[in-house]
Amino acid sequence: MTRTIVVSVLLIALTDVALQLDNALAISSVASGVPATYRLPVLAGGVLLAAVCLFAFTLVGSNLIERIGWLKPVAGLALVVIGGKLAYDYFRS
Repeated sequence: MTRTIVVSVLLIALTDVALQLDNALAISSVASGVPATYRLPVLAGGVLLAAVCLFAFTLVGSNLIERIGWLKPVAGLALVVIGGKLAYDYFRS
């Protein structure tokens, strides 16, 4: 059971990393507004903070979904609602 949880967490984390290109854009846009001497620490700190938050939230979320049975359908419904709203807003404009 522990191996299943670890594999699930790793798969979710890899998927999240692949989908987090918007974080890279946000971090780079913030870094472009600071003096050149501070850009590298801002970029490195932003990437590190994003990775730590991603890992922590993935770990917490997967543990919650594993322990609380009714949370999985609620999370799925939330994803469907968010996806529907994104599609509605896209086609409305």
